[in-house]
Amino acid sequence: MFITIDNIRYAVVTRGTGPPMLCLHGFAENFSTWDFIHLEHCQMVLVDLIGHGHSDKPESLAPYRVSAIIGQLHKLMQLLGHQKYALMGYSMGGRLALAYTLAYPQEITRLVLESSSYGECDTQNRARRRNHDVWLAKAILVNGIEWFNGYWSGLDLFTSQQNLPHNIRDKISERRLLNLPHALANTLLGNGQGNFPCLQEQITHLSVPVLYINGEYDDKYRNIGAEFAQLNPGIRRETIRDAGHNNHIEKPHLFNEVVNNWLLY
Repeated sequence: MFITIDNIRYAVVTRGTGPPMLCLHGFAENFSTWDFIHLEHCQMVLVDLIGHGHSDKPESLAPYRVSAIIGQLHKLMQLLGHQKYALMGYSMGGRLALAYTLAYPQEITRLVLESSSYGECDTQNRARRRNHDVWLAKAILVNGIEWFNGYWSGLDLFTSQQNLPHNIRDKISERRLLNLPHALANTLLGNGQGNFPCLQEQITHLSVPVLYINGEYDDKYRNIGAEFAQLNPGIRRETIRDAGHNNHIEKPHLFNEVVNNWLLY
């Protein structure tokens, strides 16, 4: 179905029964990334984020900013009639899920973060990442989506995906190729890590149950997961063996098991 928020049309699918969980995909993905995830104890609310999938892809930069996205998603959940719900986000979607939880803590019952950060906090790292986001945004506009697909799939972050079956890798490429250059560029400029707020200190104040999932081969986010747990000892960590950055695609059966068991905890 399609739900219009602030003149932006969002593509939404619900799957399963039980307490709702809003699921947010990563950069250049869409909600079909969750096709192999089946949570037994909740209703998954799958949304194509702005600029992705079948949701609108406005030319203006303003709707892509973090505060605008969070506000739109909140209105969406209200229109669906959900007062209390869980959140799950992968990578970029995890950053947004964390910011959303901090903005509306009274509504969130649980939070699942997969390979997600709290934002860049060091001034030099923020500037470096912001410059890289600007460079990549311009490169996508100049070179197009096929160039981006090749560049993105070649990142060290996704090396372990080379072991996936060809049909799964083809699906990942298909999702990336559905994107439009201006929408990905706006996403990078509006809520990329260079512009995302540093939420490190606020993690200590999280009172909802939090599960952080990272892959065995994803050194960067394995270390970030350890930082989350140090900042807030109440956060539970799980490492998916034989997986890299995208656990729910590389090892969906293990991801399902970890999340379903935690939901019973």
